[in-house]
Amino acid sequence: MITKTKNIAKGVNINFIKTEKFKTNYISINFISPLSKEMAHYNSMLPLVLMRGTKSYPNQKEINKRLQFLYSGDIVARNTNFGEYHIFGFKANILNNRFAKNIDITSESIDLLCELAFNPYLVNGSFDEAYTEGEKINLIDTIEAEINEKGKYAIKRLMSEMCKDELFGISKLGTVEDVQAITNKALYEAYKKAIKEYPIEIYFVGDGDFEAVANKFQDVFASIERNPVPIPQARLIDNVSEVKQIVDIESVKQGKLVLGFRTGYKPQDNKYHLMQLFNELYGGSPTAKLFINVREKMSLCYYCRSIIGQRTGVMLVSSGIEASNKEIAEKAIIEQLEMIQKGEISDEEMESAKKSIKNGYMQIYDSAEAMETWAFFRSLCGISTTPMLECDKIENTTKKEIQDLATKFKLDTVYFLRGKENV
Repeated sequence: MITKTKNIAKGVNINFIKTEKFKTNYISINFISPLSKEMAHYNSMLPLVLMRGTKSYPNQKEINKRLQFLYSGDIVARNTNFGEYHIFGFKANILNNRFAKNIDITSESIDLLCELAFNPYLVNGSFDEAYTEGEKINLIDTIEAEINEKGKYAIKRLMSEMCKDELFGISKLGTVEDVQAITNKALYEAYKKAIKEYPIEIYFVGDGDFEAVANKFQDVFASIERNPVPIPQARLIDNVSEVKQIVDIESVKQGKLVLGFRTGYKPQDNKYHLMQLFNELYGGSPTAKLFINVREKMSLCYYCRSIIGQRTGVMLVSSGIEASNKEIAEKAIIEQLEMIQKGEISDEEMESAKKSIKNGYMQIYDSAEAMETWAFFRSLCGISTTPMLECDKIENTTKKEIQDLATKFKLDTVYFLRGKENV
């Protein structure tokens, strides 16, 4: 999918995905950090504070005025994790030059993006204290909102227990206590570390002069000192010595049951299409075994879905249940996996799953951001492919391949969040 990639500075690549399908161009600047307890809260804060002001546009009002001038361009902060990678930065949708009059809107928008990322608003050689304190409140609100969404909270707790000795178990947001301790000066030191040490991937999806865009970014980095530090590859755990049972008790009406499995899958296996098809068959769609059998026929769950971690080698099954159904629901979820491990997959199930995935893959071409996400995240796995090529792989996948894949799955951890009244 990537048309061209060019290295423009130490540890900095720009990737161009050519398409004339959209009236806008999509640009992202992505800092890639190892996920760590020491830096997660700082890295999550950085794009938020950087969005508050730059040297040329010292507040959000001035930034918004500039965006309005750029034909109502849109720039937002990015903060996500992908396995052991913590990715933060900016995403922008800007009007294609073909539809703008008397302005090189691509060039002007890149100027603004680079202002946000590399020329922040400073007070006495550090971030503005008021901006920092304001964004601390916002980030704490985000962390607390995550805690209040019990389904997401249960998944987070499962990962923290199952992967407590792995990078995958670390929250990209940090803790409330970590965020409260951030100072504007410490955050600025974290920013200087990011600018100097973290690998940076830039993506341009759309229609434009690639060399002109690359040269413009290259000029920006000419004055930035870089000493990028390689990100160590995460250690994937395959073996399971015993199944861990974790129970939390809170004031909840609906129990949350999450099962964590080790899959034995590694990104370098380059068999992600098998994982996707397995997930579609098992619990990733309305026609999957978990939905049809555990939720619909057995009425054991309010919801029940499986989630595959592309870089973690972990599969989760997340469900909402009555607390009294915990044991029988857990057993039923495992039994559906055992059916696939025995090769009990009907032709109708296989055909429906393949069709669903292929339809989803082809829809990626309808969104510039989806195209970028596809290419970016697969590049982090060392995979170069396109949705169309993956459709071919899906179509040619056999039941035996899915069965062989599923036999490697091992239950590792069971997490259950239950209400106080059920104790």
